[in-house]
Amino acid sequence: MNTRLLKPRAIKRGLLLITFLIACLLSAQGAQEAKKRPMTLDDIIAMRAVSDPQLSPDGRTVAFVVTQADMKANFRNSDLWIVSTDGGAPQQLTRGPKRDDQPLWSPDGRNIAFISDRDGKPQIYLISPSAGEAYKLTDHRVGIQSFAWSPDGKSIAFIAADPIPEEREKEKREGFDQIVVDQEHQYAHISRIDIESKKVTHLTEGPLHAVELAWSPDGQQIAFTGRNTPKLADMFTTEIYLISANGGALRQLTQNQRAENNLAWSFDGKKLSYLSTSDKYPSIGPSRVHLLTMPQGGEPKVLQRGFDGYIRNHVWSRDGKYIYLQVDYRVNRHIYRMSADGAELESLTVQPGAISAFSLSANDRIAYLYETPERPADVWFSNLQRPAGAAFGDLLLRSDRLTGMNPEVGSLLLGKTEVVRWKSSKDGREIEGLLVYPISYNVGQRYPLITSVHGGPEGAYVQSFMASHNEFPHVLAAEGYAYFFPNFRGSSNYGAAFAEANVGDLGGGDFQDIMSGIDFLIQKGIADPNRLGIKGWSYGGYMSGWAIGHSDRFKAAAFGAGLSNAISYYSQADIQHQRETLHQGNPWRNPQNMIERSPVMYLQNARTPSLIFHGEKDERVPLPQSLETYMGLRKHNVPAELVIYPREPHGLREPKHQLDKMRRELAWFKRYL
Repeated sequence: MNTRLLKPRAIKRGLLLITFLIACLLSAQGAQEAKKRPMTLDDIIAMRAVSDPQLSPDGRTVAFVVTQADMKANFRNSDLWIVSTDGGAPQQLTRGPKRDDQPLWSPDGRNIAFISDRDGKPQIYLISPSAGEAYKLTDHRVGIQSFAWSPDGKSIAFIAADPIPEEREKEKREGFDQIVVDQEHQYAHISRIDIESKKVTHLTEGPLHAVELAWSPDGQQIAFTGRNTPKLADMFTTEIYLISANGGALRQLTQNQRAENNLAWSFDGKKLSYLSTSDKYPSIGPSRVHLLTMPQGGEPKVLQRGFDGYIRNHVWSRDGKYIYLQVDYRVNRHIYRMSADGAELESLTVQPGAISAFSLSANDRIAYLYETPERPADVWFSNLQRPAGAAFGDLLLRSDRLTGMNPEVGSLLLGKTEVVRWKSSKDGREIEGLLVYPISYNVGQRYPLITSVHGGPEGAYVQSFMASHNEFPHVLAAEGYAYFFPNFRGSSNYGAAFAEANVGDLGGGDFQDIMSGIDFLIQKGIADPNRLGIKGWSYGGYMSGWAIGHSDRFKAAAFGAGLSNAISYYSQADIQHQRETLHQGNPWRNPQNMIERSPVMYLQNARTPSLIFHGEKDERVPLPQSLETYMGLRKHNVPAELVIYPREPHGLREPKHQLDKMRRELAWFKRYL
């Protein structure tokens, strides 16, 4: 082999050329960055949310939902879109002025059924993906909640609440509209409609509230979950039942004190799977796949009992060899594949980010939503087949992005997102979270820090594109703020033991985890210790209220829908079972823990100016909880504002309320930090 040595002069010329090319590249990148502008609150409101990708049976087309704010009508309008898996521009399929969502392909792929309230109550509509207008299939007196196609495509089973009896409606019109608590429940039941004749057959009745359903592969039976009442407080009475597709007697398949959900049949009909917790506490810990052997049923088999990831959805492969899983694990959301017996489990995606939904076709193709901190969710597509004996590799590296529903994001300046880890001052446990840097961040310079506390408490932050009325870190990053998202003990995504770690200790170890994270960022030279803010919603509202009564380090707080008084909250809310677990008691048994863990009891120590939000119709955390916090702060001369949003439930839905909330929150932090 001939080897030719380069002369020093040639080497020098080469190095100069490389340096020149790098300089040109950096200059181009700098010019491109210079053209970008900061994200605004109006940008967030204008974002289009992509959801519910449904792959056609032949794997050639994806139907999905796009939701966008209509500021004039003051609501979020959703429409169906489709896109070819071969590429090309997405096409808008429906253009109704109201809600169009929950698309499901017919088994032959000729039609898409969906739910729309364009004519009033939510009903099932059918539309051809190739041509024509949507037409209404059902005309139920009460709105349809959910539905599923029969395997032969000749009928659809749906769930809808019972109508209020006409006699009772007449009494209400006459003024006898009194409400008797825990009576006159509107139970939801299952019905079946024939596609051709539109004949409706009611399959269930009586005091059993149907929640979700799944057809058996042969179309002869329907499995469904049902609980004692429509009340969320009774969710742990949920069991799985089986009924003939023609109606008749029910067969109960499970009997426990846990909430079953996400029913799925293997394609040979020999297994019925579902998700449910299986650890110490029914209301805490990751959901795991449970298998029932059909038709006999019996004791379910729990697969991968020690897995720390939180399974959100599962789908069987056509050949029955695998179960595909959507899993939240630590700060990412991935697709996993598990052998049908649970012996093997592998992650099919590795890249950081969040896969929030997926669907499979009959020919091993997959469509899913994928987002990162730099890019909002879009529809992606890939093939699950691989050569025999070959390693699977990262599915994301051989996938195609089919949509780009928010191209304007490319022109926006975004703060850098980084995964951070620190040791808790409570016990040295490693805690993880996310940090969004100020856009103009310079090493060695300190910045005001806003800490955002997630809800749950069994929730978690993941590496997603955060741009909503709840979280808008990039807007604040443009204003020179650092933004911190801690996943404290009690969070999901880290296994059962981690989720159980704050039982009986709300405001204890979890609060120390958060404060240790803030101290870590101060020690790193990032956060200014004299300019700290805190915010959150739901449990994040609880923790914010707790923080201002236990520390004078925060110069501003903005939080909403937070529990303040655990004693009064117990009877006002609809999740008593969770509270009994977290407090290890109730107001009549071990009330001391509830008293000691109530933020309202410590507001005499508060000094932090606090902005409080609440929805008028919130049933999860009723409005009186924020009224107690507001009164406690005012009585102790702490600057405080309480903003109540009419008609709103636990989360704000109306775009104008969402925009108002963001404007007030941004102004509050700019004023006090």
